[in-house]
Amino acid sequence: MSKSIKAQLAQQAAANIQQHRDADYAEEFDAGRQHTKIRLDRIDPSPFQPRLTFSEETIRDLAESIAAIGLTQPVTVRATGDRFQLIAGERRLRAHRLLNRPTIEALVVDVDDGQSAAMALSENIDRSDLSDFEIAEGMRLLEARFPKRAHLAKALNLARSELYRYLAFRDLPDTAIERLRSKPDLIGRRAASDIVQALRETPDAATRLDEALDLIQAGKLEQGRLAAFLQQPSTKPTSKAAAKPIILTQGKVRIGTIARTPTDLVIKVSHEALPEEKAERLHKFLRELLEEGA
Repeated sequence: MSKSIKAQLAQQAAANIQQHRDADYAEEFDAGRQHTKIRLDRIDPSPFQPRLTFSEETIRDLAESIAAIGLTQPVTVRATGDRFQLIAGERRLRAHRLLNRPTIEALVVDVDDGQSAAMALSENIDRSDLSDFEIAEGMRLLEARFPKRAHLAKALNLARSELYRYLAFRDLPDTAIERLRSKPDLIGRRAASDIVQALRETPDAATRLDEALDLIQAGKLEQGRLAAFLQQPSTKPTSKAAAKPIILTQGKVRIGTIARTPTDLVIKVSHEALPEEKAERLHKFLRELLEEGA
């Protein structure tokens, strides 16, 4: 991840932390305060959560830490009617649920959808690096607020070339995106951009993409060599044109065919020409023939 985006997005998270440190604390929320305790059953999940996977082990470790020393920083929420919507602190909230705590300390902020999405992305990056794919998904949510890519790049303090690498994820084939949803750190933004470019230049590269991702996941292919791999001729056997079938006749009447496909030898004979007794003899002959090569 570029240092510029991490620093830029972390500024909002740092401001939130300072706001928490300076805030007055109250057991019940009122309009004049922001720092409060909220029942867990009144907090709804964030629709802008960029993180796709959560480590159960990490949640357990965090729960043990909270049980031992308490919560060092509240979650961030915004009011939605008589309920609250989580902005940042999904793991802290899950840890409290694991501990069966009824309430959690929260910082209530007044923000719109765009600001909520930006804060969710910034706080996640500040706490633990998101994968490039998860950052790209978070950017997708911010595009409603910054429909022009130039404005989005400026808001994130990113060079346009870097922004385009993140946005390249959305141009990947659906099968690749599905793999990334279950394993978001499989490839980075540069590899995603290389894949998209390779697919544009060499349409046949799509046939090698699954193989390439398998090799990357197995640690047998470096991401920097991905484009070159995709542009090589496929190593998988290609289907040759089917050989002309052999026509079987009985007298002058066609009764069947023998055809070879890339994977099978297919024999077709009409029931009239091969009654049950002869079919059994053919079956016996084929068994004996196959046993010779066993």
